[in-house]
Amino acid sequence: MAARLFAAIRFRDRKKKREQQERTSSAEGGGRTTGRRTSPNQQSPSPQGAQTQPSPAPTTGRAPKKDFIANVYHEDVVEHAMDEQKKGDGDSKSTVVTTSDNRAMWAQNLILKKPIRALAKEFAANKKIKPSDYTTEAYEKNDAKNRYNDIICIDATRVVLKDRPPEDDYIHASWMSMPDGQKYICTQGPLLEYVGDFWHMITSESSKVIVMLCNFNEGKHEKCCLYLPKEKKEVGNFGGFAVAVKASKPDPFENIKHTELEVKYGEGKTFTVHHLAYFEWPDHTAPLNPGPTVGMLKLSRTLAAKHPITVHCSAGIGRSATFVAIDYAAQKIRENANASMVDVIRDMRNQRYQAIQSAIQYVYLHICVLEIFAGDGAIPRDSKFNEYMESYVSMIKRYNKKVEAKQREREKNEEK
Repeated sequence: MAARLFAAIRFRDRKKKREQQERTSSAEGGGRTTGRRTSPNQQSPSPQGAQTQPSPAPTTGRAPKKDFIANVYHEDVVEHAMDEQKKGDGDSKSTVVTTSDNRAMWAQNLILKKPIRALAKEFAANKKIKPSDYTTEAYEKNDAKNRYNDIICIDATRVVLKDRPPEDDYIHASWMSMPDGQKYICTQGPLLEYVGDFWHMITSESSKVIVMLCNFNEGKHEKCCLYLPKEKKEVGNFGGFAVAVKASKPDPFENIKHTELEVKYGEGKTFTVHHLAYFEWPDHTAPLNPGPTVGMLKLSRTLAAKHPITVHCSAGIGRSATFVAIDYAAQKIRENANASMVDVIRDMRNQRYQAIQSAIQYVYLHICVLEIFAGDGAIPRDSKFNEYMESYVSMIKRYNKKVEAKQREREKNEEK
């Protein structure tokens, strides 16, 4: 099982850390960041009604918006991680197995012919892909409703808020369609001033599942305003929508929180929605273990029962779009073993501009698709599969160390 593989890797790492600490003790003689919209210390009222919260919102008020893309991923860090990865890649070969299953054929080609570093280079060569023709009229007219200055929402696929006049029907959210007809809504983390728009979208589109892929705050910066109560006995009023915890479900997967919410609005209307939160997916990078992400994807589809699934992080283009792309890519590959992941990027960006931000997220997309196919029983978790997964984990760890160092340096500079 994949969980056993990653548990073994974590155990090995902890053991090495303990041994290092013991050696250090003996030698001593026994003796990100991204743009932000709001500041934690500022407050301002919401234009759509007061918000009574059981717990204080992580941040309120307003500060000048900053760009998001500028710090999305560090190319020099990726290149360094890839160079280190190349040193560790061996030239071992595996017996080619003939199969008619598109999933197995694709996985075999990936594992044998595309090492992790090759995927990162493939993304770098195609990172500027964008729609050939698009307009952003609504986005430009609603600057206050955009969390970041440089994250565009195109007109063709934007979610138009129902039962609203044209001058008030905008939210930074995009429709994304799967080959099998499943609909996703990719959106930015809700803003406190317009949190009512978020809940209006959820209820009017009958989106039965919300997938949250960020924390409310990450480091010193707000990524998403508080839009649901944290305790079962509390009720929050978010822009005219009374949201209560109907049930706290057992964690379905490692680090995944499942809460069932009841939303009351309008004249006696009630709507139930499942909230799945994954707080351990770092911004601009990716988790070590694909298991929780894949499990949450499958669970969200089951709970949605063919209704739209709303996915958000902070900007709604990195973690969120990668999550949606996993489903899209897996379906495309089931239909065609030669399905191109570059085409997946293109298709995703035609629906959500700037979707899939970094090489690391592009690599993780492949890893999650492999995990789906292994879970389906279409490919074996053999030595080559495990080597490929371990190669990914090794690269991510090196990358994360470099990114964390850069983030600490940047935060120090911001304090000056």
